[in-house]
Amino acid sequence: MKNLFCLSLIIILTLFITPLNAQVQLGLQAGANLGDVSLDPTPEGVTTGMRAGLMFGGVFFYSFSPIIGLQVEPAYVQKGATIDITQTENGMTVKLEGTLTGDYIDIPVLLKASFGEGPVKPYLLAGASIAFSLGDAIIELDNATIDGQSIPIDQSEDTVKVKSTDIILNFGGGVIIPAGQVNIFVEAQYNLGLSNVNDEPTSPGEEDMTIKTTGIQIKAGVLFPL
Repeated sequence: MKNLFCLSLIIILTLFITPLNAQVQLGLQAGANLGDVSLDPTPEGVTTGMRAGLMFGGVFFYSFSPIIGLQVEPAYVQKGATIDITQTENGMTVKLEGTLTGDYIDIPVLLKASFGEGPVKPYLLAGASIAFSLGDAIIELDNATIDGQSIPIDQSEDTVKVKSTDIILNFGGGVIIPAGQVNIFVEAQYNLGLSNVNDEPTSPGEEDMTIKTTGIQIKAGVLFPL
């Protein structure tokens, strides 16, 4: 709740700050989201890794000065992770490989600081976002082996209930390149989820598992000055 309050406060303050030299730009963005999750506690034999997903959306930039501005980047983002499970029992090693995927509408609100005197300007971003889940996450089993030998998979897909929202910290940077009447940008961000998105019911005697999202977004886009 504290993080959501801070995000709301930033938005409200922005509505009442209207410098005389303010400039507005609208744009589009697209790229890849390298998603992962952190598990606490992590089950024995379970490891997670990055999974590449798509992301695309819009950009709204409002400059307070030539250096400082506010950037909002609403986007559709495919989050998730790779999941490997390795268990050894009775001298046999069973390994399962799969992916976890979840679709979100992510709305970051970021402070943007630009640098340099030339037309090509690097910049840094920092802020927070709220992400809205578009449905349950899906676990898909891609491969199963015993002692290195593939075995048939009876059920390759299952669902994981997730909470409807996720609060995220965002850090990143990029570069703006003027191209005629528009500005092209290339940007990278690190996203650190603060919320436990796991909404699976816990059976009696089982320990609650916390699942938090992380991700690295690599994207490009274009901004149109108004």
